[in-house]
Amino acid sequence: MAGALLVPVVLLVLVALAAHGTATGRDTPSDGHAVRRAFQYLLLYGLAVVIAVGLAGLLGRVLEGATLARSDGTELARDLAFTAIGVPLFAGMALWSRRTLAADPAEARSTGWAVYVTAAALTALAMAMTGAESALRWAVGLQAHGGPAVAQVIVWGGMWAAHRWIDRRLAPARTARVHHLAGSLLGLATAATGLGGVLAGALRVLWGLDTGTLLAGAGSPILQGLATAVPGAVVWWVYWVRTAARDERGPLWLGYVLLAGVAGGLVGAIVAASALAWSGLVWLVGEPSARTAAEHFSAAPTETAAAAVGVLVWWYHQAVLRRSGAGTRTEVTRVHEYLMAGIALLAAAGGLTTLVAVLVDTLAGSAFVGGSTVNTLLAAVTLLAVGGPVWGLYWRRIQAAARSDPAGEIGSPTRRVYLSVLFGVGAVATVGALVVAAYLLFSDLVPGTVGPETARRMRFAIGVLLSAPAIAGYHWTVRRDGHRRLPAPAAATGPAFVLLVGPADRATVREVAHRTRGRVEAWARIDDDGPVWTAEDVMAALADTPADEVVVLSDAGRLHAVPVRRRPAAPDPVPRRASVPGSGGPA
Repeated sequence: MAGALLVPVVLLVLVALAAHGTATGRDTPSDGHAVRRAFQYLLLYGLAVVIAVGLAGLLGRVLEGATLARSDGTELARDLAFTAIGVPLFAGMALWSRRTLAADPAEARSTGWAVYVTAAALTALAMAMTGAESALRWAVGLQAHGGPAVAQVIVWGGMWAAHRWIDRRLAPARTARVHHLAGSLLGLATAATGLGGVLAGALRVLWGLDTGTLLAGAGSPILQGLATAVPGAVVWWVYWVRTAARDERGPLWLGYVLLAGVAGGLVGAIVAASALAWSGLVWLVGEPSARTAAEHFSAAPTETAAAAVGVLVWWYHQAVLRRSGAGTRTEVTRVHEYLMAGIALLAAAGGLTTLVAVLVDTLAGSAFVGGSTVNTLLAAVTLLAVGGPVWGLYWRRIQAAARSDPAGEIGSPTRRVYLSVLFGVGAVATVGALVVAAYLLFSDLVPGTVGPETARRMRFAIGVLLSAPAIAGYHWTVRRDGHRRLPAPAAATGPAFVLLVGPADRATVREVAHRTRGRVEAWARIDDDGPVWTAEDVMAALADTPADEVVVLSDAGRLHAVPVRRRPAAPDPVPRRASVPGSGGPA
């Protein structure tokens, strides 16, 4: 289970680390060390994986009691080759990397090292979690062999522990935060999946859909789910409860809580509840394809469990936000609310389009192609019933923020992107549907075969033509009214140029630029791992120096601004000649 989740998590980590490295300016295209780091740490990562595979395979044979002679020849040759070749090569690369880290303090802060240690730790963690799941299944009698699983836990778990120890010693807090949140996401997803399996399996037995017992037998649903949930819960506790939950409430932290926790849990719960409601409606008033209730509701335990787990995940992360005091409205908060509003609106638009298509089919006197007309109508009603209220809930919250803080909300980049995207999608969908409808109409009009079948073929195009223009027009109106309500730009209230030299992040740069109406740049100091500067601290330092161009530095924990002049002084009109030593005059 954990191995299947590794790929998307690692991709998110790579994107986050690359963006972080670009934001802090650690690795630039002109940095010659970047190419060396890419090859060095890529080779180090590959060798670490190779020796872990080889050692786990050999140790698994020992624990299983299989001799080398009775082992599978191909796999044995692979494990021996990986171990014999990988160990000395990895040792050499590790020693080289150690000397590099000791010689250059900036090496531990580079993007290449951060990507290596994070990817290696997460890979080892996922493999150890997979081995722990198999070992637990073997321990409770769900599978026959446990030696390879125990070996996998020992080898990959040791690799994870070593890289986690190295990460805690060398990596700066801002880089390690990506590792902590990625591990939290991996543990949360695995634990939620296992908990859903426990609930679904228990419901199947309690509802009589499966024969057997809850806590005994080779097919025990609770034991199968627990084997997945326990490793995920342990990892989530180590990474989130003990580590990431105590980190600074920065953009990455809020992004994890809002997007992975709040939005992820809510979307999962809504999708599962919608599928469950549609199944119930089809059974009550629709046309079910199954003859028995047990067959028709075979997926109901899984959908019920997914909805319950989604609500639990959503509720917990909402409570985390309330306890952390993250009540201020930030761009991350806006991304969450606009994303949820957009998803719900598209779901409602899909329901409206399907509803119109069903009505056109009914007026044309034909059955809905691809499924029962009644069932399709119920699916459309379900999408409208779920998407409409959710969109209304989030959109009312968004509009209330726009009324209370027009400058902050209407001028936010998230709102501008949201309105522009929905207007563009609606306009493109309208034009596309119009072209399709015209083509279908003329294809029957030319040969003179226009009739009810023509309307049936145009049903989805007609549905899009009724929903897409409404969406585009409404959001265009909101965007236009927002521009009218937006306050006039304030006059400049600070220096024309500010250079921040220290741990200032991009959010601080944007806020200072917004307040000063000037140009703001940030340079990251490699010898400063202190807390990230806030816009209030920077503005307080700028108030003490009424200069047009300043550099903000940190001195004994306090920020102060130094007036500078970026443009050099005008050169002398007559160049001076260099004096020859000992000549006493110009050369």
